[in-house]
Amino acid sequence: MRQRRQRRDKIARLISWGHWFTFFNILLALAIGTLYIEAAATPSTFLGGIYMVLSWLGHFAFLPFIVFILLVFPFCLIIPYSKVLRGIATLVASFGLIALVADALFFRQYGYHLNTYSLSQLAVDAEAAFAGASFVLLLSMLLVFVVLLVFELALANIAWKRLDRLRARHWGASFSAVFVLCFFTSHSLHIWADAVFYTPITAQDDLFPVSYPTTARTLMSKQGWLVEERIQATDRLLRETNAIQLNYPTRELMCARQPEQRNTLVVVFNHLTLAQQQLLEQELPQLQEYGSTVLGQTSTQAGLFELIYGLADIYAPPVYAAKKQPAYWQQLTDYQVKFEIQGDAAAFALPDFLNPSEASGYRTRIDVVLSTAVDTALLERVQLALADGHHVVITGLTPNQAVNHDAEPYAMSRLQVPLYHSPSLTLQPQDVVILTDLMPTLVNGYINCSEGVRAYATGRDISTTGAREFPVMTSFGRDLVIYDREVTSIINGNGSMRSFDNETFETRPNVSPATPVLVDGLRHLQRFSAKSDE
Repeated sequence: MRQRRQRRDKIARLISWGHWFTFFNILLALAIGTLYIEAAATPSTFLGGIYMVLSWLGHFAFLPFIVFILLVFPFCLIIPYSKVLRGIATLVASFGLIALVADALFFRQYGYHLNTYSLSQLAVDAEAAFAGASFVLLLSMLLVFVVLLVFELALANIAWKRLDRLRARHWGASFSAVFVLCFFTSHSLHIWADAVFYTPITAQDDLFPVSYPTTARTLMSKQGWLVEERIQATDRLLRETNAIQLNYPTRELMCARQPEQRNTLVVVFNHLTLAQQQLLEQELPQLQEYGSTVLGQTSTQAGLFELIYGLADIYAPPVYAAKKQPAYWQQLTDYQVKFEIQGDAAAFALPDFLNPSEASGYRTRIDVVLSTAVDTALLERVQLALADGHHVVITGLTPNQAVNHDAEPYAMSRLQVPLYHSPSLTLQPQDVVILTDLMPTLVNGYINCSEGVRAYATGRDISTTGAREFPVMTSFGRDLVIYDREVTSIINGNGSMRSFDNETFETRPNVSPATPVLVDGLRHLQRFSAKSDE
C-alpha cells in the first residue's frame, strides 16, 4: 500500500510539473503567435478584432496543451521518472516551438503555412537569392533549435525545483480558465460568423497554423437557428455573385513540380455532332470514352473560358476586363512546361492576351488545339501524339443541338458533351463533370500547389480517387444551377428560383436546395471574389 501511495504521489507530482511546464510553453507560443497577428491584415470591424485576440489566446494555449496530453502525459504514467520525463518533455517542446517559429517566419514572407510543397518552394527561392542559401537557412534553423533546446531544458529544471512554490500559487488556475474561455468563445463566435457569412471573422480562418474553427454547417442547419440571418446572408451572396470584385488568385501560388514528363494534347471543338463522334471513334480506336456525365456550356465562349481557366463562367467578364491570364500559367513556365493555344482562335473569339507567342527550350508542352471540324490533319496529329505516348483529351464545349429537344435548357441530358481520353489518363467516375474540371486535372499532373487545384480553380481534379457527388452547383452566365440526383434547381440573376424533375422535366414548385447546399455552393463559386465586409 505504501509503495502504491508513493507511486501515486510521484505521478501526481510529475503531472503537476507537466501542467506548469506546459503553462510556460503556452506563454512562449503566445509570444510567437504575435508574429502571425502582426503579419495579418487589420480586421475591418471591432468584432473582427475581438475575435482575433480571443482566437490568438485560445488557439496558442490549446496547441501546447494538446501536445502535453498526447505526448507527455502518457509518459507520466508509463515512465514516472523525473529526469527521463523532463528530457522527453524538453525535446517535444523544442521540436514544437521550432516548427512554430519556422511556420511563423514563412507565413510572414509568403502568406502560407508550411507544408511539403511550400518547403520545396522555400528552397528554390533561397537558392535564387544566392548559392548555398538553403544550407545557410537550414543551419540557422538548427542553431535556433539548439538555443530553444537549452532554454527548454533550463525551464524544465527550474519548474521542477520550484514546483512546491508554483503549486502554492493559485493564479495558474485563473489563467487556465481564461484560456479555456477564450477558446470556446472564439469558436462560438466563428459558428455565428459562418452562419451569417460575417467575413471579418471568417476571413481569419487560415491565419493560425493547424487551426480548424468550428463551422455552423451542422449545428445551425440541424437546429434551424439564425434562419432569417442565413436568408439575408444568402441574398447578399447572390447579389455579390452578380457583381464580382475579382481577387484571382487570392494569393501567390506556391507549387512544386510533379515528375510528369509526358506532353499533353487537348483538342477542343465548339461542338461535336454524332457523325463527328463516330468518325473519331472509328479513326482513333485507342481513345477511351469517359463514362461519367460531362456538362458543356450554353455558348462556345463561356465553355472555352471554363476549360482554359478552370473557373466558373461568372468570372469571365471581370477576368477578361482585367486581362488576367490563367494563374497556373506562370507556375508551368517556371517549371519549363509550355502552355500554348493553337487553331481557329477567331471562331472561338479567343482574346489576344490568351494566345501566348511561340517559344522554344521547354521540356514539356500542353497544347490546346481549337477546331470546328474533324479533318485529316487533326486526326494525324492525334494519332502521332498517341503513338508517342502523350496524354490526349478531346471534348466539345457546347452540346450537339440536334438531340435532346427538351424544354429545359439547363437539363443535364441536354447539356451533356462527349469526352475522349488516352489510356495514359486515369479518370475517376463522378456524378457529374464540368468543363472547369478538365484543366485542373491535366495541370495537376505537372504541378502540385499547396492548396491543390483550389489555389487557382473552382473545378476539381477528376483523376483523384475522391469523387464529386451530388449536389453540384455551377453557373451559366448570371444563372446559378444546382444539380441533384433527382431534381435540378435554377437561381436566376434576379434571385428567383425554380426546380424541375431530371427525368420528366416537370416543375417541382415545392422543392428547393437545402440551405447548407446553397450556401456552400455560393461560397465555393465566390472564392475568387473580393467580398464586401458587410
